[in-house]
Amino acid sequence: MLRTLLLALLLANVLLWAWSHDALRPFGWAPARVGEPWRLREDLHADRLVLQGPDGSPLPPAAAAPRSPSRTAPGAGGATDPAAAASPARGASAPASPAASSPASAPASSHASPPSSSHASAPTSSPASSPASSPASSPASSPASAAAAQAHQARLCLRIGPYDSAPDPKLGAALRAAGLQPLARSYPLPPQWMVLMGPYPDLAAMQRKLAQLRQLALPAGSFIPVGQRPRYMPGISLGVFDQPEQARQQLAHLQKRGVQTAHVVQRNLGVQGSYWVLPSLDPLQAQRLRSLPALQAADRHALPCPG
Repeated sequence: MLRTLLLALLLANVLLWAWSHDALRPFGWAPARVGEPWRLREDLHADRLVLQGPDGSPLPPAAAAPRSPSRTAPGAGGATDPAAAASPARGASAPASPAASSPASAPASSHASPPSSSHASAPTSSPASSPASSPASSPASSPASAAAAQAHQARLCLRIGPYDSAPDPKLGAALRAAGLQPLARSYPLPPQWMVLMGPYPDLAAMQRKLAQLRQLALPAGSFIPVGQRPRYMPGISLGVFDQPEQARQQLAHLQKRGVQTAHVVQRNLGVQGSYWVLPSLDPLQAQRLRSLPALQAADRHALPCPG
């Protein structure tokens, strides 16, 4: 009994090995093949393939290829014209050969389009409509217009100042001698912040405060009478700054030195200054202006005009 069971198991193993290694395929017993190329044959469906463009949209189906103008000549045993088969274009435009003018090829030539029709259907373009010969489409004028637009955009407005009264006439004469056309204009002065004592009711009160400041042993030139600012006159300036934080730091420093009645004010509030204005300069003129010796001698700078 045990021997029979062992033989049955051995026989089953031999059959399983033979089945798995395609030894029984001639008898129709074998596993289904899942490798290549059977996988490709089962997975690919040419009728379901869709061509897509770079943007992912499906491409239109390709147009059918034009049929050759040559035809099988009836009664010629199914033979075709070799010249027409080798070169369809030449067969349409070249004169018919003697073989093509034979009765066997006459029906074929009747199906082909005549040379005159092929030329008539081709679009013609006259010299007037050609883009290369059209004056309107010529790019000769585009560089000039682009250069003009660039030159217009490169124009600069610079100003020199400010002056408390009229602009410096000597500097104006030097600008005109350099080929420039300066204009006298007034603009609000940029904001500044001043550490101020005052204003006082009269000059005598201001002089007494100046004497008290001298007793505090402050650095020479760190406090002067206010000038050119009627709003704060008579008064004493203890420093002018471009930023309010700088003025507040100076005030805190002076308070530690014993100054108790000073405060921070906007120095140029409602004050206008005079400038030499050059409203339309090209880059070369702007460079010539900045390097002008008279401008450097007057210790002035050409700054952009306010927007």
